[in-house]
Amino acid sequence: MRTTVLALGVSFLACSSNNNSTPADAPKAIDASPDAPGSGSGSGSGSAFTITGVANGLYWDNSTSTLYFTEKVTGTGNAFAKWTDAGGVETVASLDAIGSANPGDIVKLADGSFLTPQFSSTDANNGIIQISGSTATLMLETAGTGSAGPSPAHYRSIGLALGSDGTTIYQSSFVKGSPNAGVVLMTTLSNGSAFQDVVAQSGGGNTIEKLVGLAVESDGEMLVSDQDQGIIWKVDPNGTTTSFATVTKPDLLTKLPNGDVLTGGGPALRRIAYPAGTVTTVTLPAAITQIFGVAFDKTNHRLFVDGGGTAGDVIYIVPYMPN
Repeated sequence: MRTTVLALGVSFLACSSNNNSTPADAPKAIDASPDAPGSGSGSGSGSAFTITGVANGLYWDNSTSTLYFTEKVTGTGNAFAKWTDAGGVETVASLDAIGSANPGDIVKLADGSFLTPQFSSTDANNGIIQISGSTATLMLETAGTGSAGPSPAHYRSIGLALGSDGTTIYQSSFVKGSPNAGVVLMTTLSNGSAFQDVVAQSGGGNTIEKLVGLAVESDGEMLVSDQDQGIIWKVDPNGTTTSFATVTKPDLLTKLPNGDVLTGGGPALRRIAYPAGTVTTVTLPAAITQIFGVAFDKTNHRLFVDGGGTAGDVIYIVPYMPN
């Protein structure tokens, strides 16, 4: 399905919104200057906080009012960390023993543990990192019994989401090449391994390349962002893939309570309506060079926006009331 996409315009004035956005999409003006820098053991609160390294995945845990994020640094200090209004930034678990950890998106399982995929171009094999308390364990990827795609010798995966049942694990991945070969995976964790079966890949006239973000809707449909193609693909429960929306360089996907998704991938934060597929720009209170992970706190109506991709990422806290 091809959908009509509204023209995008980027504006970072604190109190104005893009013409394609409704007034409810515009955040209130805030002081977007970072507070005192935080690290694995530092602190940060207010309108923004900084971390030592690079954050990719952001996850807001509404049950504990805690922001979890992954932190990648050169050398030691790779960590799965958390931030709270009262406590600032704290390390939950070290990821230094994982090798080229390169963590990505985050999900929380029913047992209280967290998962993040490993996105590495140097390790011989990637997998899923499970964090339980202060312990981080890498479960290497293994071909599943129903795999119909390339052997998962080196999937590069950053997107991760739970299915509409709350338990099935899905990944957006690709095998590096010219062009990159994108795949959507269903992952089963068993006996220390991550068994991966291909749900969707190129075919039927669609060329799927560098898949980054992933979101699963309540009806079982998945949305995946293709950074090379500039397309948000829709994957139905049978694995049929259709073009859903056009977005320049989309990144990780964050689902809002009504099913719409947010994505960065540049200085603009875009909102893609579900099921319509129309695209609007969310006005931010500060110019951010590159937007990576985003999390939404639905209780306090605020976004956490990772602006960085280099050491010393700034995570902005932006008031946001989606309509």
